[in-house]
Amino acid sequence: MLAACRNIWFKLGLAALIAAGAAAMSAVPARAADTFELYTTYVNLAAPPGETITYSVEAINRGDTTQVFPIALETSARNWEYKITSGGRTVNEIAVKPDDSETFNVQIEVPLEVNKGEYRFTVVAGNLARLPLVINVTEQGTYASEWTAEQPNMEGYADDTFTFSTELHNRTAEEQTYALAAAVQPGWDARFSVSGDSVRSVTVEPNAKKTISVQIIPPQSVEAGTYQIPIAATNNSTQAETTLEVVITGTYGIDLTTADERLNAKVKAGGERKIDLVVKNTGTAKLEDVSLSSNSPVDWEVSFEPSKITSIEPGETATVQATIKSTDKALAGDYEVDITARSAQKSDTIALRVAVQSSVLWGWIGILIVIAVVGGVYYLYRKYGRR
Repeated sequence: MLAACRNIWFKLGLAALIAAGAAAMSAVPARAADTFELYTTYVNLAAPPGETITYSVEAINRGDTTQVFPIALETSARNWEYKITSGGRTVNEIAVKPDDSETFNVQIEVPLEVNKGEYRFTVVAGNLARLPLVINVTEQGTYASEWTAEQPNMEGYADDTFTFSTELHNRTAEEQTYALAAAVQPGWDARFSVSGDSVRSVTVEPNAKKTISVQIIPPQSVEAGTYQIPIAATNNSTQAETTLEVVITGTYGIDLTTADERLNAKVKAGGERKIDLVVKNTGTAKLEDVSLSSNSPVDWEVSFEPSKITSIEPGETATVQATIKSTDKALAGDYEVDITARSAQKSDTIALRVAVQSSVLWGWIGILIVIAVVGGVYYLYRKYGRR
């Protein structure tokens, strides 16, 4: 009986101790780790080599006391650079009031020379909280230079200027000055410009790009075909190369002359003269819609038959008859009549020297006037000469 009582009292005492312990535990404030948090919206981001990623991190204090803590970034990745800033300044330690939050930025620079893959980082707020971050490097990094063209292939005619927009990327960690050059064939020309200014070299900041305009000018006598133009940007430590392509579809050429190759003619005042013209296609591409026009003295008329030539094949000719009509008031002398044969791509002009001769009628009128004057003088002499 006594033993049973003792057992009951022992159990009651143990229950009291457990209850007292639970009450004591409930009276202890919650751990700081349960009331403090680091938060950012995006914890897993992708980036190429050379890019800088900025995380906006919020330190949240839900406790009833101010928390002061050092802030740092932990990682096993090598050669990565980072900085922690707030208000435009680098910070090493942060204080957050009770039931408040503070925001700071973590900037992580992806190295230029880095392997493709996943890299892990942890933002550490003392012993209060940890925030894991992941950066996925999307491509294999390089420590070199790169030159690319927005449109590396262009098509046109021999008298065209081919302008390529290119971008020189300095993927190194140092400023680079590049000499620019193009390997062109004899007769071709290559010109480089930046912001409209002609250049032979450019300076590019580390991990920066510069837009360079490249003009390729072929000789007008070049044959139709595809031409490769290698271009290079070089210095003692790095270089970048690319190849531009120009496709020449043909050359345009036009020659205008007279059928007898004489550039002079005669016409009477008020009369007209017909001259046969020859238009020749001296290029390798077909000429289309060749029109004839003139620049003549005032009140002169120049017409063509036909006035337009539909097309002329390479090496072929077309004949046009020009009719030049002078004004009847034209004085005797030499006049210039310019005639132009023009297509959409090419034109040629000749200058004809047209000599105006006095009308025969006016010659006879002049003779009659002279005879009349002589006759009059003779009559007056006969009538009054003896007095």
